Amino acid sequence: MDDIPYAAKRNPNLPWGYWLVASEDGEWLYDEDGNAWDSVRDYLWTDRLRMGHHPANAVEAELEFLLAVLVAIDRRVVKTEESVRDLFDGLWHLQAFYAHWLEGVGLTSTNRVEDLTQEGRAVLVMLASTRSAGSAPLPIGLPALTPRMGLDRGETRDERERVLASQEAFARDLPYRFVREAIADRPGIKLMGAQLGNNIPLTRVLWSMSFPDDHARDRMFAWLAHRLDRWEDWGELAARKGAQSLSDHLLQLAFADRPAFTDP
Repeated sequence: MDDIPYAAKRNPNLPWGYWLVASEDGEWLYDEDGNAWDSVRDYLWTDRLRMGHHPANAVEAELEFLLAVLVAIDRRVVKTEESVRDLFDGLWHLQAFYAHWLEGVGLTSTNRVEDLTQEGRAVLVMLASTRSAGSAPLPIGLPALTPRMGLDRGETRDERERVLASQEAFARDLPYRFVREAIADRPGIKLMGAQLGNNIPLTRVLWSMSFPDDHARDRMFAWLAHRLDRWEDWGELAARKGAQSLSDHLLQLAFADRPAFTDP
């Protein structure tokens, strides 16, 4: 790594690696030194991150994990303990090492709080834009849902519905998606899994929860919407281990990073 700031060398508003040039047959990508790369991801892994050569599926898994961590940092609503439990399987030392590594390679900065650098943000956009065809599209820059006051937190019902409906529309084609649907005439949220089953692939309800009113339902759905990039993994958890396992996991995440005691 050199000491020249990323924004002084590159356009920080474009995905990382935009400067590569494709060969005429499209088989290779060439960097500014004339080196050939299989893909932008290969270039990031080998040249920028200085990682060794590993099987392609292992590299892909590590880059997908890097993407998940960068998105969690970018969301800002995902704090340390929630990240440890959801992404690092509760291993605090692994999360700490990964955080130090990200800062060391210049993708994050911890001058005040952990945040992405301009290059880190460009890497996030590139990784999100180059996922394989079988991977779910990843949202970047979800609209903010900032609580303010009152039962509906100061947001009008129309405004809340507009924002949440946009998340439902984006998720309509995801393999696993949360939807707001009534459950026994009460406001509810369901987790739907698409094309599940050995004989006839059908959309199935994997998890559900009802609420006393639509305010409570929408608060929960807003919490889920801020973490839409995690829906695929949570859906696979419910499909593999059942609804109770997902309920346990979400409950732990919802209370992660909260102080044990607060002033009355």
